[in-house]
Formats: sequence, structure tokens, C-alpha cells
Amino acid sequence: MSLTIRCKSFATANEPGGIKYFSTKVDTDFDELAFTIGSGEMVPGLEEGMLGMQKGAIRRIEVPSKMIFAARDAGQLPLPSDKNKDGKRAFDRLFKTDATLLFEVLVTSIK
Repeated sequence: MSLTIRCKSFATANEPGGIKYFSTKVDTDFDELAFTIGSGEMVPGLEEGMLGMQKGAIRRIEVPSKMIFAARDAGQLPLPSDKNKDGKRAFDRLFKTDATLLFEVLVTSIK
């Protein structure tokens, strides 16, 4: 699965959907992130929004602050890699303001 996460509250002219803090293209070794829906590894609102998706499907899923703060405390948010300095700064700022996140998901395979 290809995944991009934007901090919706930090929208700018260059990133109208919000500041990107995580992208599988930058923050993972294989340009994908794999997890099992319902396992509790990821944000519950994201998992709920992905139900019914098929291979090749693309979806934007907005998850409100309350769920994001809970997911952060439970260790369910993907973190930017060390090579993503802008993502790390955005992630650090995220929890000082509205933490609504916009997940852009492309399902590349289903097992």
C-alpha cells in the first residue's frame, strides 16, 4: 500500500491539502507500508475508512484530532524517517495544534 499523510491544519499554497509529514516514497525502504486491517497497528479511523477497498483503489481519508491524539498515545501513527527532516518538523508541530490528518491511500496489494 502506498500512503501519504498530510497535516491538514498546515495547508499552504504549495501543499493545499496540508503539509506532508509522511510518505511511503520517502519514509519507507520499499515505497510501501504493509499492515493488517483490524490489527490495531494503525489509526482506527484510517482502518475504518479503508474497509471495502480493492486492489488499485485510491481514497482520501480524513481522521479528526481526537482520534489522532489517541493513536499517537497508542503508538499507531507512522513516523517520518530520519531522512525526512521536513516531515519530522511537521510531526513535532502537529501535536501543538489541531491534529486532523488527511491520509491518501493507494492499495497496491491485498493478502
